[in-house]
Amino acid sequence: MIHAVKHHPALELLEQYIEASLAPELSLAIAAHLDLCPHCQRIKMDLEAEAGTALASLPEEQAAETEWQQMLDFITAQPEVVAQMQQRQPFALQIQNSEILVPASLKPLLHNKLKWLNLGGISTAKLAGEDQHNVSLLYIRKDSEVPQHTHLGLEITLVLKGKIYDESGCYGEGDLLINTPDHTHTPRTMSEDCLCLSVLTAPLKFKKGLTRLLNPLQHLFY
Repeated sequence: MIHAVKHHPALELLEQYIEASLAPELSLAIAAHLDLCPHCQRIKMDLEAEAGTALASLPEEQAAETEWQQMLDFITAQPEVVAQMQQRQPFALQIQNSEILVPASLKPLLHNKLKWLNLGGISTAKLAGEDQHNVSLLYIRKDSEVPQHTHLGLEITLVLKGKIYDESGCYGEGDLLINTPDHTHTPRTMSEDCLCLSVLTAPLKFKKGLTRLLNPLQHLFY
């Protein structure tokens, strides 16, 4: 049974994505979500049509100048990892002895062999990111739990396969979770493994017991 995507980026984020004004890591998460979500694909097409109509209504000289500048901005600001938006077919990736289909937008980041770091029932593989803006794959085995944490920045999680649960509900393939410093949660899996794309704009902050000792070390695995 195909999972119906229920958790989407806000309209403002989609608008910023179309304008190429998002950070590359955030654009990547939105692009991968679009690969999995027909609902947001339709919204994106509507927004692009509206932008085209607005551009067409400008005086000819101003429209030409604006269109040229928008094209330059798009080329220079759009991350390489999401440049090939026309090729939407998912591709197979070998993960933990399983072949998993992942969105086409991730393909440019996955041409090299992934280096997995295992911590209990959780495995992570960094894909990209500079400074504290990290992009990684997060593979959580069934009946496993990410320690309770809050966020010093944005934590964007896109479910690529399986299901993940926290205090707010259940999230399946294509669902996009955006957590801020106002959120504290304990993500976990139940009867199946789960693969997620994780984007962090700042470190997590673990909240309980010995897991707090991980806070200075988390850059090694998240």
